[in-house]
Amino acid sequence: MTNKAKERRAVLDQMVMTRPRTEPAERPALAPRQLGPIAEQANLYVEHVALRAKHYDEAKAQGLLLTRIDPKTIRATQYRNRSDLSLLLHDPKFVKLTKSISARGQDTPIRVRPIKDALPFEFEIVAGHRRHAACLALDASTNKGFPIVAMVDAAAGDTLDLVRKMYRENEDREPLSAHETGMMFKHWLDTKVYPTQEAIAVETGQTKQNVGRYIALASLPDYVVKAFRDHRLISLRWSSELSGAWQSRGAELKALAEDLAKRTPAPTPDAVFAELIGSAPRKKSTTARASESIKEGNKTLFELSAREGRYGIRLGKHVDKRLRKELQQDLKEWLHAWLKQRSPGSAQ
Repeated sequence: MTNKAKERRAVLDQMVMTRPRTEPAERPALAPRQLGPIAEQANLYVEHVALRAKHYDEAKAQGLLLTRIDPKTIRATQYRNRSDLSLLLHDPKFVKLTKSISARGQDTPIRVRPIKDALPFEFEIVAGHRRHAACLALDASTNKGFPIVAMVDAAAGDTLDLVRKMYRENEDREPLSAHETGMMFKHWLDTKVYPTQEAIAVETGQTKQNVGRYIALASLPDYVVKAFRDHRLISLRWSSELSGAWQSRGAELKALAEDLAKRTPAPTPDAVFAELIGSAPRKKSTTARASESIKEGNKTLFELSAREGRYGIRLGKHVDKRLRKELQQDLKEWLHAWLKQRSPGSAQ
């Protein structure tokens, strides 16, 4: 090092040594009221990560592939059972779902199956049409895209397996409306997924009579359905009377239904039903309804209600839904034996 270089180095060292030291500013402590939202967001994130890990472990145990997929490469199946009204951007429940996924991420993956020779589509939905539609909407609203979390289930290549998984998933999540359920059952029959209504009843645990009511609701002509504006609001208990009115009143009912569809403001679903069947709106029964909850510890096993000779049983939320079919059969056999034993003339 030359003498001049040494001199310059000495000057620089002196400047550094004599420069006043500045202490780093202390970061102000967060007020207690500020910690609340932060802790809440942290807890939500922890729950989100735990749920994602749970789904990953479940998928791994079942031999499924859990991955992120461009939602534009996924198409709906012909067996989908969600109404288009449930996938519209202005539907309140759909808006709530989309906002939740945008803010917190997608907690529950959809289930898809691989397909061939259908580009640009590479997968088809087994279950999760609403979540897919929400991710599609979010994908379209950002330049970065919005991948969807999906379980790739190659075993769902079988149509029967597909419809079974779709039905079970909807039972456990946002329930289908009566009309959506009827359209699903009707499509199963039309495409010969199930040969008869009896086969559908066995598979779903519904009674044969209920399956018939659902299908009758789905078989109503379009002009009757449009009179309600939103077919998700049509009650299953109206099925028989609406079918009877349609078959007996023909052109007269069609003219009335088309008039109801145009009225402003729109009449309520109950009012539409009352006019279509030609009666005044039914008054709610004022008869008291007795109910009793049967519990085991802190958990409700079931709730028993009775009114005017009608009895109802509502199972607790924690009871396995797969027990419904077995319970229905056991109750039928027990009630038959109980009434037979107590009927007049029976042997005591």
